[in-house]
Amino acid sequence: MSSSLLLIGAPLVSLVTVWFWLSGVHSVQRRYPNGPPGWPIIGNLLHLSLNHPWLRLAEWKPIYGNLLYMYGMGNNILVLNDIKAVNDLLEKKGAIYSHRPAFMVVGELMELGKSMPLRPYDSLWKLQRKIAHVALSPEAVKKYHLVQEDAAALLNKSLCDDPKAFCDQIRLAAGRIIVSVTYGLPVDSYQNEYITHAEKTMDLITKATMPGAYLADIFPAFKSIHAWLFSRQVQAGKRMILDLVSRPFDRVKEQVAAGIALPSLTSHLLSESYQWDEFTNQEEYEEAVKWVSGALFGAGAETTYSTVLTCIIAMVQHPDKQSRAQDEIDTVVGAHRLPTINDKDSLPYVGALIKETMRWYPALPLSIARKTAQDDIYDGYYIPAGTTVLPNVWSIANDCDSSRDFIPERFLNANAPTDPATYAFGFGRRVCPGRYLADNSVFIMVATLLAAFDISPEIDSNRISKPLRPQFSTGLVSYPQHFRWRWLYYNCKHSPTSIQIPTHKNGDSHARNLLALCRTAPN
Repeated sequence: MSSSLLLIGAPLVSLVTVWFWLSGVHSVQRRYPNGPPGWPIIGNLLHLSLNHPWLRLAEWKPIYGNLLYMYGMGNNILVLNDIKAVNDLLEKKGAIYSHRPAFMVVGELMELGKSMPLRPYDSLWKLQRKIAHVALSPEAVKKYHLVQEDAAALLNKSLCDDPKAFCDQIRLAAGRIIVSVTYGLPVDSYQNEYITHAEKTMDLITKATMPGAYLADIFPAFKSIHAWLFSRQVQAGKRMILDLVSRPFDRVKEQVAAGIALPSLTSHLLSESYQWDEFTNQEEYEEAVKWVSGALFGAGAETTYSTVLTCIIAMVQHPDKQSRAQDEIDTVVGAHRLPTINDKDSLPYVGALIKETMRWYPALPLSIARKTAQDDIYDGYYIPAGTTVLPNVWSIANDCDSSRDFIPERFLNANAPTDPATYAFGFGRRVCPGRYLADNSVFIMVATLLAAFDISPEIDSNRISKPLRPQFSTGLVSYPQHFRWRWLYYNCKHSPTSIQIPTHKNGDSHARNLLALCRTAPN
């Protein structure tokens, strides 16, 4: 018996020994990207800060290079600190790099994984994407110019009425555009149920989608434990997310059935006869439309809000840039009306100012994480399957001379840095389908604010301007924290009665009814 075991065991031990030796040789040959030094088991993940992590990751770029590798506890993270690496991987190798990591808490337990931004790269995601492209193409978004221009004009009126609540007013304007475009529903105040609920829900989402936000995201086996220990929080988050996408959608669906729905992206998609052959049935199609609309509603307003607030901070800190943009508007548009989206190509400095805003402090500094579908080799480095990939937009945006200075003129030069539009709205197959709508929203809100007001710092009791030291929140979307400013009405030679708001062919513009809201001192 012992001889038989020896005959069987000896070759087995030899095979195991050879296997371990070959595995060792193979692992030695695998050259991983550089990163901070690590420790057994936990690797180097403890070096990663959860507070504004993009800052530290960018600081490591000169030390470890454009590819930064973090690892530990069974997790691999690849940080892309360079636009070339982003293009080479996320753009050119989309089949490998278009997947999402499993957000166990917000994605699965709270069901946000049904939404296009976090949904796995599967057939249903592709169908949602197709719907979004049809509804938000450059040609399709032209029909929403009127809504965006009206919202921008109403913002100016609101700021005249209540300038102290400017943060709320700007959020309302961004939300009004998205709610009107997406659902055709009225938004009358910043206490509106949709705007308030969207703000709370997006605050939850933006924190929950940061890498390492929950232990279950690092150790997926802990998902059930998290669901049990934090069942009330999980169920509350799930209700918030489902309400965000379902309540306005169900209301529009009822209006379409009754024949009273106002024009909107959702009503347009629901009113069409069912002709999407790829869907199994009408119910599946409507479910896809609901999550596409919800993704636009939830994310679109937040990034617009953040970008416009950041621009306001820049105007307070750089009055010379503000004056140059106003002079361009005066020359091109004049003082008899507010700018329109059709003026965009005629206002290159305003466009450069917005680009510099998006570069100076990106709304999504780490974009949204990706996951590799299979092993890959790039630039001689081995990237394992299942690696979380973080495009460090902050690092890319700061890859230029005098990067922390606010210089819109850099985008008017022949050697201009990378256009922020190439990294602000995502990459490759997951680039934001609403980018054309968002671009128009930011432009018209910024242009009308500049046309209507001088923006200056808060002043103290001695009439001395207080320095503005802005701080930005951490999270998926990074917002300027609340700050104070004051409006100075921009004096001009025209009387209030000569100031006209742009009118439109259909004659139903809200802006037509506004009186003397811009560029004039109050009587």
